[in-house]
Amino acid sequence: MCGIVGIYYFASDRKVVKEDLQAMAERIVHRGPDDAGFHVDGNLGMGMRRLSIIDVSGGHQPIFTPDGRYVIVFNGEVYNFKEERAKLERAGHRFRTHTDTEVVLHLYAEHGIEFLETLNGMFGLAVWDRVERSLLIVRDRIGIKPLYYYLDDEKLIFASEIKAILAYPEIRPELDLEGLGGFLRYGFTPSPSTLFKGIKKLRPAHWLMARAGEIREREYWRLSYRDKFALDESELAERLYALLSDSVRLQMIADVPLGAFLSGGFDSSGIVHLMNSIDSKPINTYSIGFGKGFEAYNELEAAGRFSRDYETSHHEILVRPDVEDLLPRLVAAMDEPVADSSFLVTYLVAELAHDTVSVVLSGVGGDELFGGYRRYLNVPLAGYMKLVPSGVRQGLLLRALNRMPVDRNSRLLNLSRLARAYLETAHLPLEEQYGRYTLLFDENLADELARQAGSVPDHYSILFEECDGSELLDRMMYFDLKMSLPEQLLMLTDKMTMAASVETRVPFLDHRVVEFAARTPARIKIRGMKLRHLQKRAFRGRLPDYVYEQRKKGFGAPVGVWLRRELRPLVDELLQGPYLQRQGIFNLERVTRLVEDHYLRRADYTDQLLSLIVFQLWFQAYGLS
Repeated sequence: MCGIVGIYYFASDRKVVKEDLQAMAERIVHRGPDDAGFHVDGNLGMGMRRLSIIDVSGGHQPIFTPDGRYVIVFNGEVYNFKEERAKLERAGHRFRTHTDTEVVLHLYAEHGIEFLETLNGMFGLAVWDRVERSLLIVRDRIGIKPLYYYLDDEKLIFASEIKAILAYPEIRPELDLEGLGGFLRYGFTPSPSTLFKGIKKLRPAHWLMARAGEIREREYWRLSYRDKFALDESELAERLYALLSDSVRLQMIADVPLGAFLSGGFDSSGIVHLMNSIDSKPINTYSIGFGKGFEAYNELEAAGRFSRDYETSHHEILVRPDVEDLLPRLVAAMDEPVADSSFLVTYLVAELAHDTVSVVLSGVGGDELFGGYRRYLNVPLAGYMKLVPSGVRQGLLLRALNRMPVDRNSRLLNLSRLARAYLETAHLPLEEQYGRYTLLFDENLADELARQAGSVPDHYSILFEECDGSELLDRMMYFDLKMSLPEQLLMLTDKMTMAASVETRVPFLDHRVVEFAARTPARIKIRGMKLRHLQKRAFRGRLPDYVYEQRKKGFGAPVGVWLRRELRPLVDELLQGPYLQRQGIFNLERVTRLVEDHYLRRADYTDQLLSLIVFQLWFQAYGLS
């Protein structure tokens, strides 16, 4: 795992200054504390920081082809590199290292841009053609690894993290109002925007080429839901198990110790089970908990039981963090804020893992592919709700729930919160219901909060139209796969684990697994009111029964409670009158009402208040105040 940086000037007579590259790379040293390397060729410069995973002693970058024509810097892993290397060797290619990076470079030399069809992995990469004087940058299919760029009339600057781009002398941080609008609606900034004016994300499954002063960008892969399997359920389950097993096998290739995050939930338990079936050596596993009173977030009991049964080398952390001190540091590390408390626990469990391993496998992606989120139940639930008169739903029931307090840390009061949220949208068409569920602030409230925020494309309608699936559940999952998964979950997973200098791999997001899930009929992924039907069928008789029986817990932190206690000083400092008036972005009256409603438990605004707090911390960390 690495971090890459680069500078390309459109004017061929303008020379890259190596010290500028070095300054950019220095800002992401946490991504690669083991090594650094740079290449300057007139108007082009590339650099990297390396965390050594494959060919620890021989994998120094940049890497050149034997004839010196092509040069690569690479962040990520390509898991099928051994098979592809064997094919290239039969075609006459010769290698100087044992790295996946060199294989990727030779694949480009052999196949041109079609080389992307051969790669199974996660990556952000750049290749310089010294003959054509062209620069190619690419991001993996799903968006597991980040890649950002700044583009104006004179130059293209790219890097694995925004903070590296901001280290370039001519670029200053400035708030992007369209990015702000997107952040307020979704709790993250949809691609290609960021919260920094002029800095963009290279979208997943896209490449960008700069040559002779011109820029081209293309999509090289798009998921299709059209060609559904006609196999019976048992055969699909066996195929899924074999495919996941092969994905885990490939992702266990490393020349350094590796382990797995273990929550005791279905996704992480399945991955540890598969790792155990592939390698008999004890697996390092890592879990996090918050102690008594926070059972809704505590995974230690379930993870501990599973680790004992599988005889893993288990590591636990019971968190009592100084969250008021930790939060600003982690927000700065993420480049952009997200309204998802799992960034806190991701960092803490990665920091725990760093003591013993350099690579961990994670269950991220299972919910989006195989139907693990409660909100997917809206489709079957709608059939039952039609039996309840609308006057009862929207009148009696909703009025009663509105009188009840809400609190995510209480099982009963959290159930009240979920029921209220459902009934508030139950009268809408199913597609509109899901759109409402995915919003952090609805359009009217977002406009009230920040009138300066720019207009936001209707990503929901765009992606629903873009998906070629005919089933509503397919379109919901496609939306999540293109939005919250790369822009929120994968982004925070990458930034938080790399902040601890740990590489995270995600076997569920092997593109073969993603394509398999897309071809699986929706009725087999969710059966009636049962989530993950096919996934559970695939592991039936292989995982202990208690994994099936336990309640799903979100991977997050008790931020709702912290906002009333440990984080109260931050709320008072950053969301009160004097600061907001000086800043001039947010509506003081509307923010004050949100805070009061949350404190009095009239409504649960955990995600909304977290979004405002992390935005303010980000705003300060990057010198925008």
